[in-house]
Amino acid sequence: MSCDFMDLHCSQTYSITVIATDSYCQSVNTSAFETETAPCPPQNVQADCAAVTAFVTWEPSNLTVWYTATAEGSDGHTATCTTSETNCLIPDLHCSQMYSISVLAFGETCSSLQSSSYEIQTAPCAPDEIIANVDCNSNRVVISWGRTNGAKEFDVTAEGSDGHTHSHNTTETRYEMLDLHCGQSYNITVTTLSYSRHGISSTSVQIQTAPCIPENLTAELNCSSNTVSFTWDDTDGAKLYTVTVQDKQNVTALFNTSDTMAEIPHLQCGEYYAISVLATDNICNSPQSAMVNVHAGPCTPQTIAVHIDCGIHSVQASWEQKDGSDFYIATAKASDGHTQSCSAQEAACEIFDLHCGQSYNITIVAVNEMSPCIPESITAQVDCDTNDVLVSWEQSDGSDSYIATAEASGGHEHQCNTMETTCKMIDLHCGHSYNVTVIAVNDMCNSSESVQVSIQTGPCTSGNISAFVDCDTNTAKVSWEPSSGSDFYIATALGINEETHSCTTEDVTCEIVDLQCGQSYNVTVVAVNEICNSSESTISSFQGVPCNPQYLEANVDCANNSMWLSWGHSDTAISYRADVSASNEDLLYCDTTNTSCYIQQLSCATKYNVSVYASDGVCTSMINAAYEVGTVPCVPEDIEAILGPASNGVQDIEVNWKDSHCAEDYEVDIKGQIEEDPFSLYTLRSYWTTRMFFQFPVPCSSTYNISVTARNSAGVSSPSIPLSGQTVPCSPTNLNATVENGTLFISWKESIYATEYIVYSVSNLERIEICKTPKLSCEASNFQNDKLKLLLQIPLVKVKSPQSIFCKAMHPLQKKCIMTDDHILQEG
Repeated sequence: MSCDFMDLHCSQTYSITVIATDSYCQSVNTSAFETETAPCPPQNVQADCAAVTAFVTWEPSNLTVWYTATAEGSDGHTATCTTSETNCLIPDLHCSQMYSISVLAFGETCSSLQSSSYEIQTAPCAPDEIIANVDCNSNRVVISWGRTNGAKEFDVTAEGSDGHTHSHNTTETRYEMLDLHCGQSYNITVTTLSYSRHGISSTSVQIQTAPCIPENLTAELNCSSNTVSFTWDDTDGAKLYTVTVQDKQNVTALFNTSDTMAEIPHLQCGEYYAISVLATDNICNSPQSAMVNVHAGPCTPQTIAVHIDCGIHSVQASWEQKDGSDFYIATAKASDGHTQSCSAQEAACEIFDLHCGQSYNITIVAVNEMSPCIPESITAQVDCDTNDVLVSWEQSDGSDSYIATAEASGGHEHQCNTMETTCKMIDLHCGHSYNVTVIAVNDMCNSSESVQVSIQTGPCTSGNISAFVDCDTNTAKVSWEPSSGSDFYIATALGINEETHSCTTEDVTCEIVDLQCGQSYNVTVVAVNEICNSSESTISSFQGVPCNPQYLEANVDCANNSMWLSWGHSDTAISYRADVSASNEDLLYCDTTNTSCYIQQLSCATKYNVSVYASDGVCTSMINAAYEVGTVPCVPEDIEAILGPASNGVQDIEVNWKDSHCAEDYEVDIKGQIEEDPFSLYTLRSYWTTRMFFQFPVPCSSTYNISVTARNSAGVSSPSIPLSGQTVPCSPTNLNATVENGTLFISWKESIYATEYIVYSVSNLERIEICKTPKLSCEASNFQNDKLKLLLQIPLVKVKSPQSIFCKAMHPLQKKCIMTDDHILQEG
């Protein structure tokens, strides 16, 4: 009261009815019952991996209520997502793992078979053991980390508290950062990269760069107390300042303060001092600032002697000469208020025109220096590699030191102080025009500014470099942010085999062409103006499209209509797709991570074009020439056997068939059994022939199974469905005849497969039917003796079988074999 339906199609609604039947009648149909088969497996499953999340898509499957996508990792981890849509996200995958993703469709009662799988590689795990060490002298930071499985590159990023960011890609597990800003706190992270895709970032490590160099130094001398008030601008990263005061004998005094000023008391009169300052954060010190030179006030003259010249009312004053004095002023002040003075560079001078009868107090004042001359012949030279500027000039009379100032149009100002006639300004801003001036300084005055000299620093290094490959053309499209001070840009891609390609543009994008397939490239950008080139930008990496797989081989398995494809490995490829297309537009394909795959369900007698593409997860290799493969001919059909005449125990059989598409020639096989004897088997086989018919002599009273096979250069088709049949029965043997009392008794031996026997008497080529019987004997009454003699000499026996009717002439003079339908079958 039940039965099973096999081989139903998936994703179909079937209407089922039942009828009852007996030997005579059948019932009416029952009312229909509808049922749904399981959904078909979802097709075209694809997935894209972002870090450790997979976005899975597929084509809809009919009669599906919901889908479950499953990701199985190489470490055994499994994750799923369920949806009624044709896409979903699978989160929280394990890093550095290969996942095989498949999809099940669920109907109301059944689930589909599992779809074909799609493989993805999750992002490499975050690096660990991040170590960052700061070199206080150069602000160079050395960063190291542990290697991570699956990581092709690492992106090292430092983000400063002032917003400055430094980023670099490297294949090593160590990197040195050279251009971090002074006095800043940086958070450093290392992110794994796989084929230019970002992976997972490490936990950040914080470092502090050395404080910046104090700038805008000023020193004011209080001549009465020989005390200097020394000031400077606040410096990023500084917790404490150390002021250094050094005299010409290299005697040094240190003052520590948390302010941006220091009072330096009790300078030695007449002494020259060099004052500088550095900043510290208790771990690192900044470089020493530029020096400010101070000349302390001259020493008070001692041992004054006076000689009066009474005749001319003058006083000759002399004194002991002291260090630090350039000239002296002697003053005579009388009790009546009259004052008169003289000056001299030596230790004596004469005061004239004194009043008579007055008492004078004589004082001596020592003076050092007057205003120095304006510096001349100013030159400024830019170092394109560092944007440092070397300024030089001629010696200026009356100067102790010089201050060179570079001022940009945007207001940025930089100074250097020196006792020499050259100084270097460091850390000028890139991409700026500066006006450079120099003033001469002594303890008393500053000169006016020199004539301006204009300079242009090198272009700024381009930032935010990005590069991606146009998969259709294998062209890299590179872009970057505009760089101040640049006239044009040069983008250069360097391959791992030192092969280079570049493009030049005044814009902020350009295309790099003629890339090699399967190559990884590091691209950098240099900004250029008429004076300098910028330093190279940070590296952005990309990968050319995979190379087309080589050495494609296709082996057709004729027995099961399948094809085994194999090809050579393509560097950078992580998967392959083989397309097998026919002229009738049928498309078969396979996706695999191996270098071979198996294509099934080929059609016979079909020319296929085979192409293989490599994929690196982003791009697919360029279209290559197709490889043509033919399949074997289709199985021959409409096999027909035409039974010919029988003679001497053999019957001719002509086998015909229809043309098989793409066949070049054919072979016919006949296998059979003679007279039901299991030990009398025979096999007949034709040669290969281009004709579509073949004749065989086949033993009488035998069965046969006929099959035809087609062949072409691709191979041999399967044999056709066997055509079965029987040949005519053999002629009866052991014929015996006797006459008793006018009754003829005749008997013979059985002929296999015969169903009826007819006995004739023959006289003068005329035959007369004596008897007809399915048995092996018969009798006839009123039989004449003369006819009996004729029968015994020329008997003719006719045998009737289900397949055919034949006759056998027993007499050597018999020239015709006559069928019961009176048609002549054979003569001769």
